[in-house]
Amino acid sequence: MSTVQNASICTPAPTTSSHVLYILVFHTLHPITKLYGKELFGVWRVYYVRHLILWKEGVYHRNVSPGNMMWYRKNGKLISVLNDYDLSSLANALGPQGNERTGTVPFMALDLLTKEGQQGQVKHLYRYDLESFMWVFAWIFLRYRQGVLLPRRLRPLDEWATLDAIACGEKKSAFLTGFINYLPTDLRTSQSAIDLSLLALLVDCFRVLQAANSNRVDAVYHNLGVELGWTEGTYEQIDAEETVSDMDDLLGKFTGTKTWVKLSNTLPL
Repeated sequence: MSTVQNASICTPAPTTSSHVLYILVFHTLHPITKLYGKELFGVWRVYYVRHLILWKEGVYHRNVSPGNMMWYRKNGKLISVLNDYDLSSLANALGPQGNERTGTVPFMALDLLTKEGQQGQVKHLYRYDLESFMWVFAWIFLRYRQGVLLPRRLRPLDEWATLDAIACGEKKSAFLTGFINYLPTDLRTSQSAIDLSLLALLVDCFRVLQAANSNRVDAVYHNLGVELGWTEGTYEQIDAEETVSDMDDLLGKFTGTKTWVKLSNTLPL
């Protein structure tokens, strides 16, 4: 840094228009895949809060994936960094926003891994980014040990990275209904308290996700009943715009699970 500073001091200020050199200095960032145990959870959970703050301010990331989830260590603490906003959009930007196909296929929400989603007919909502965080956690927890990628013969989910979007969505749907079949051998027999806690967290998160999807199916059934005269009441909004309250409520369902609370209580403030 001193060399750069001295050079700038000795360089006279331009008197006519010219190029200006900007030098940006960042911390050395590490990928989230290098973390495990409590540190993995501790960093991973912070992304949720910061991501929601940005979303409420009109900055929509829309590409949550392991390669964009970084961290560095400062004064003994791990600092989360949600990186890469190349595919993000702004709420106040001019022109069509939100329906472009964005994301990294293995981590995209199931609603986006459909024909309609790939054709830009599904608006990218907050809940889709939230779902992506779940898929990232599953990817890391099931495929890495102590920050190292498992050998191919031992790790699941490789095909998610090679399939097209719709086929990957089908595989991920099957994963949700047969989750236990994807567990590596060491996790099936693990006696580690932290491994079992993180596995319980993963199950809790996907249960919340499935419950939210089930609620939308119930709303469709309710509306059919109203249309047919079988059910009293009014139509329920299924594709209504998300409100801030909706976002807070959905995130709260995840952070309020028993496992999330217990794991959070073991981490420093």
